[in-house]
Amino acid sequence: MRAVVLVVLCALGATAAAAQDTAIVIQPDSAGFMVQPPELPHAVAEDAVRRYNAATTTRLVGRSRLPHGNEWRGDVAVRNGSVVVAGRVEGTLLVINGDAILDSGAVITGDVIVIGGTVARRPAAAVTGDVRVFTAPLAYRLKGDEIALAPPDVRRWLRRLGIEKSWGTADSRSSLTLATGGTFNRVEGLPVVFGPLFDWKLHPNVRLRIDALGVFRTAGDFSHKRSDLGYLLRTELRAGETPAYGIEFRAFDDVAPVEDWGLRSGEVGWSAFLFQRDYRDYYLSKGIAGRAFVQPERSLRLDVDVRHDWQTTVRARDPWTVFRNDQAWRPNPPIDDGHYTTLAGTVTFDTRNDRRDPTAGWLLHARFENSRSKDVTPQTGVPRAVRASIPTDGSYAFSRLFLDFRRYTRISPSGRVNLRLFAGGWIGGDPLPLQQRLSTGGPDPLTGYGFRHSACSGDIIDPAFRDTQVAACDRVILAQAEYRGHLSLHWSYGSSTPEDEGAKSLFSLQGPDLVVLADAGQAWLVGGGPGRLPANRLPTLGSWLADLGLGIDWGGLGMYVAKAVTAGEPLRFTLRLDHRF
Repeated sequence: MRAVVLVVLCALGATAAAAQDTAIVIQPDSAGFMVQPPELPHAVAEDAVRRYNAATTTRLVGRSRLPHGNEWRGDVAVRNGSVVVAGRVEGTLLVINGDAILDSGAVITGDVIVIGGTVARRPAAAVTGDVRVFTAPLAYRLKGDEIALAPPDVRRWLRRLGIEKSWGTADSRSSLTLATGGTFNRVEGLPVVFGPLFDWKLHPNVRLRIDALGVFRTAGDFSHKRSDLGYLLRTELRAGETPAYGIEFRAFDDVAPVEDWGLRSGEVGWSAFLFQRDYRDYYLSKGIAGRAFVQPERSLRLDVDVRHDWQTTVRARDPWTVFRNDQAWRPNPPIDDGHYTTLAGTVTFDTRNDRRDPTAGWLLHARFENSRSKDVTPQTGVPRAVRASIPTDGSYAFSRLFLDFRRYTRISPSGRVNLRLFAGGWIGGDPLPLQQRLSTGGPDPLTGYGFRHSACSGDIIDPAFRDTQVAACDRVILAQAEYRGHLSLHWSYGSSTPEDEGAKSLFSLQGPDLVVLADAGQAWLVGGGPGRLPANRLPTLGSWLADLGLGIDWGGLGMYVAKAVTAGEPLRFTLRLDHRF
């Protein structure tokens, strides 16, 4: 039996886990004051502070959302951000220096009090108590986890200086961010982003966001031509919450992953940092991009993206790891360098009751991409058995399509069935470049198989690809199913009849989910000849890889054991930091 441990050591605990993909945000309002126009009644301000500081109040900071089918019990206070409510609040909702959006299905059993903002309410939203709106923001200072009114002399001093609005009001917010820039990897080490973020309220329903971030790559220079600094400049103009629409512009110099549809970034990063196992490949992407989106309702969103970037090969470096630090990293495979222009359209239909831990609903995601390059430089070490030649006369173009359909269904109070169908890859044009090719196998999505078990790269023998385990398939298809049943521990005393069981119970402990899983899928090359399939055909079910397994999942932290059923693979153990899908 060979064990494959994927991501973490449990002994590191929650403190260590928080370091990966966790932002340290320095907000100017945490040490300053907010300006209070004189028209806000003093009694209203005092009442808001009292409600916010109450021990029974749930306090939130920044933009918040309560999805449909979820519930907050007790009074809720949101500070410095808009809140979208589509579920049920068993109490009063207080919003300080932000807006309240009551979507269809929202139920508030108490009052709705908004200070320094507005209320947008769908006709189907129900509020049992009163709705009170005060457009003037609340001037306060922080006292630990509580707030206090800013002293009158401070407010007069600020007004004499002509400061009527500051960072953190309902109209504008700003923060200085220091955060990890994605995930630890063998190319960058731990990328760190730093810089200011601005969020202005231009109109009661229109916001402008600007991010100006630098990226420090702790692994050092890529070559004599590149520094260890990158950047991400982003502006977004957004109107509304639901319905909503907007545009975005980005300029970037970052390291992009190949095949980012499997494991989540945090899991990849911890696997690399702890065990020197990096389950992704990377390339350098530098360019500009634009996006326009419309979201007519919460469950439906349409995006159109255009991007022009220079994509180039980067080599693996030698960042420090906790274990196996004396061993060499897996080489990062080369790509087909060049300037690429990509036009993409995405449709997302999402009715899940919770984005992070859904128990019911659909997720339907479809994305079409068309890319072109006038100066592509294809790698010469890829044989025709893997792909035909790529034109270098300026006419290179190809298209890809990805479909991801998921269904989450509760079949009993403690049981759920989750299903997923994923398919994607080449659908037209010239052969795919190396950085856009696919594979299956590994901790996700086929848990019972080794990393890139099906990668279509067996005929690549060029030394540039030695030990890289490069993904080289044109298409992939995958089906996943799992049953989740909640485990409970129950203690009682003495003997009793069934009707007396509840009265004699000492206590019950809600435990983790027991997961029964099954996966099946395949990756392949398109075309004629041995080992290929015509473009209008799918692999026969008999050729699919399949596995079966069991797992224990406690809030996303899960341990799984799986066995391949269509190939001679050993039993494999996997530790995950998040739900499988």
